[in-house]
Amino acid sequence: MSRNTLKWSVLASALLLGACNNTPSEPAQEPTPAPESTQSVRTVESKLSQIELEWEGPTPLLESIMEAGNEECDAYYNWCDGTLDVYGFPWSSTQAPTLSDAVESVFALMQDSREQSRITWTDRGTVPFSTLSDTLFKFEALDPSLLTELGNSTEQVQIRYFYSTYLVAPGASDWNHLFIVLFPQSHRVAVFNLVNHEI
Repeated sequence: MSRNTLKWSVLASALLLGACNNTPSEPAQEPTPAPESTQSVRTVESKLSQIELEWEGPTPLLESIMEAGNEECDAYYNWCDGTLDVYGFPWSSTQAPTLSDAVESVFALMQDSREQSRITWTDRGTVPFSTLSDTLFKFEALDPSLLTELGNSTEQVQIRYFYSTYLVAPGASDWNHLFIVLFPQSHRVAVFNLVNHEI
């Protein structure tokens, strides 16, 4: 658990940077905004306020998978580090929660600015679960445990993938894979982050 907490601090700052870098610049304000743009802004604000993430943490099985994966990473000269955070959110709307709202809510949690200069995220867009399962490295047991532990076994999860690579020392880089997974019926969001280290 302490590893997840420490790594999350780095991830938090990275996400905030990524959110800032991936946010389109605001259009110039006109004296009288068009009615549709005003409505559009209100809709976005309304959606964002509907997903309020509450940290649940991984289930005991998922926690044990993460611990085993990190131990295996350490055994191979710290080739990798993985974190998994799980959030729940209350939901009363008749509309289904969206992946974009979940991503924005995860970004909104990030307040740490200590390492913003290091990581810039590239948004790889919405991907199938196979993209996540092919990237698990030492955390292969998350497939299918992530689905069975957090989902209801019938819902279609939605996944957004972010990637970053950055220099950590002369001739050595880190490769950072971030997956934000929405369980739209179970009202959960999982955030899996895998960092591979060049050694």
